[in-house]
Amino acid sequence: MDKQESTKPKRNYGWVILGLSFGNLIVEGGVTRSQPVFLPALRRGFGGSAAMTAAIFSASGFFGGLAAPILGKILDIIGPKYMFPLAGIVILVGWWASSMVSHMWQLFIFYSLISALGHISIGSLSTTAVLAPWFPKSKGVMLGIADSGNATGQAITPPLLQLIVTNYGWRAGFRIFGIVFFLIAAPLNFLLQRRPPDVDPKLSDSENMAAINIHDETSQSSIDTTGQSKDISNDAYRFNALKEPAVWMLLLARATAAISNQMTSLHIIAFFVLAGYGEMQSAAAIGAAGLFGIGARPAFGILSDKIGREIVFSIAMGMTFMAILVVLLFTGGANLWALIIFVALTGLSDGLSGLLLGAKAADIYPSNVLGSVMGVVHVGRSIGTAVGGVLTGLLFDINGDYDLAYWIAAILVLLSTGAVWAVRIVETKSRALTAE
Repeated sequence: MDKQESTKPKRNYGWVILGLSFGNLIVEGGVTRSQPVFLPALRRGFGGSAAMTAAIFSASGFFGGLAAPILGKILDIIGPKYMFPLAGIVILVGWWASSMVSHMWQLFIFYSLISALGHISIGSLSTTAVLAPWFPKSKGVMLGIADSGNATGQAITPPLLQLIVTNYGWRAGFRIFGIVFFLIAAPLNFLLQRRPPDVDPKLSDSENMAAINIHDETSQSSIDTTGQSKDISNDAYRFNALKEPAVWMLLLARATAAISNQMTSLHIIAFFVLAGYGEMQSAAAIGAAGLFGIGARPAFGILSDKIGREIVFSIAMGMTFMAILVVLLFTGGANLWALIIFVALTGLSDGLSGLLLGAKAADIYPSNVLGSVMGVVHVGRSIGTAVGGVLTGLLFDINGDYDLAYWIAAILVLLSTGAVWAVRIVETKSRALTAE
């Protein structure tokens, strides 16, 4: 009887980590999607220009991108059990300080810098590093499920925040949601979070978890033991992601995809209005496309687990490429069918590049250095945020239309696809280096 009980499969603790990751990404989605609500309120409150007010949020993405490699290194060293609660505290401090400013420039310190450090710390880069090792054979779908938390935050936060801002002002919005985000990020992560396990990618999820459970029983401690933490910390200090060819190819793929996305998405409503569509019709189309992503991310994650990251990435980027072509070639005259096709193509493919590149990084690198890797790769997203929208606006000012910018965006999609396949060429060397 005792023997039968000892051989009974134990529950994968990764499901708890999945729930925590989902909650963390609710915070990230809530923070990023709160910006359109705060922008007009802050502009009215301080009387600044639209450009200056928007610069607060652009600076947030810029500083977050610069800090990402450092934050990834810190995650590898101290682990998520302490990193994520600290992030919740930083968000709380940043948002409450933002609620008490008397001049707009102070928001560049408290919101753009301090708060950004908090939400970047528990965002997509850390989710990949923390969650993927718990599901070595199904990391794609699990990252996709977790990433739907981002969409959930986007759906919930704006209407509730708008209600608070309308009735009580933007300062109350900062204070209330600062507390909400802290409560989501800090207590449960401190109580339940564990350092990712070292797993063998050749074994199934259940086999890896069985090995971890045996380790737990023999050591009479959790996965995050003192000896293991010491070894992990030493590896994290020695590892230099910038020396990894695969990391550079992942960064290139992330940057080109992010620039392309920002070039098109930031100006897409303006493009549609010039093509003859109404503003509300255009905005409704963008919203409808976003609904597709809730189901598409787990679905494509499953597919990438089955047939490979590169193939699924190519399919996703192929749909993005076709969506751009539809916009360029068939939206003139406000054709409804072209708008519907665009909604379907972009809805299914939007957001998949970061998800699949994170899963690919987790395929190559062990959990004890994955935070450092994702920190560097995340810089590509920051480059896209900083460059894409400005480049499209500049080309529009010069040419009077968006055609050239969108053709460049289409070419960048193809370059991103090529970079992913280049990762496959150099990843063998990276595996050998990290195994030494």
